[in-house]
Amino acid sequence: MSAARTTVPRRPPLLLLPPSKGKAEGGNGPAYATTLAAGDHPLAAPRQQVLTALLAAAPALADGPLARLAGVRARDVDLARELLTSLPDAPTLPARRRYTGVVHGNAGLAELTPDTARAEVLIVSPLLGLAGLDEPVPHYRLELGASVPGLGGLATFWRDRLATHLAGVTAGRRVWDLLPGEHARVWPPASRGDAAVVAARFVRPDGRAANAARTKVAKGRLAAYLLAHPDAEPATGDAAEVLGAGWELDRAGGALVATWTGA
Repeated sequence: MSAARTTVPRRPPLLLLPPSKGKAEGGNGPAYATTLAAGDHPLAAPRQQVLTALLAAAPALADGPLARLAGVRARDVDLARELLTSLPDAPTLPARRRYTGVVHGNAGLAELTPDTARAEVLIVSPLLGLAGLDEPVPHYRLELGASVPGLGGLATFWRDRLATHLAGVTAGRRVWDLLPGEHARVWPPASRGDAAVVAARFVRPDGRAANAARTKVAKGRLAAYLLAHPDAEPATGDAAEVLGAGWELDRAGGALVATWTGA
């Protein structure tokens, strides 16, 4: 009698999304430091490193460097400093409810849960590295392109610490890479292994980047479509349905190219 064959469940597709400047305030989840203290997340140690560096640097930073670190205007420096220095006790919200940007709103992330989502979503975060839909996230202001005294550039810090983690998370599965250039750099090609990666590009007919505001709406709509149709392969004929009027879709090698041809 032959041995019974074990069926290994196919891993669902993965969407990689950027964070947003827009974030819901407050929260009713545990304090951020409490979530790190559990220590059972593979990124717990680097997350604690970032928090420790921010708490050491934020109180003493001059307004100019603090504004660049948080990505805020001069008038919002005091609020940004308060958010950074109070991070340990800050209440949390699930990432799907914390991030309120145009991409996330058009993707409908707030209405999703890990149980109802048909694809996995990971959001690149300068504070957490990566955040799943239901991971606790505090209200914060922080730029991935910034440098933290005593820690260095956040993009480089996370690139070095996410390589092995992302290699395991993405192995053998379809990955829809919806990250802009700055955030895509945390996932270097050497970490992609055997993942089937499709990067989405949003361009004008001359190949230059499409309007940023228009791109965010289209990117959110694409994410919503992929979450509803995880095994889909959006093609040229789907452009209006997926992205809205004025867009065309094409495949170029491993990329999905959305071209804005509207007025």
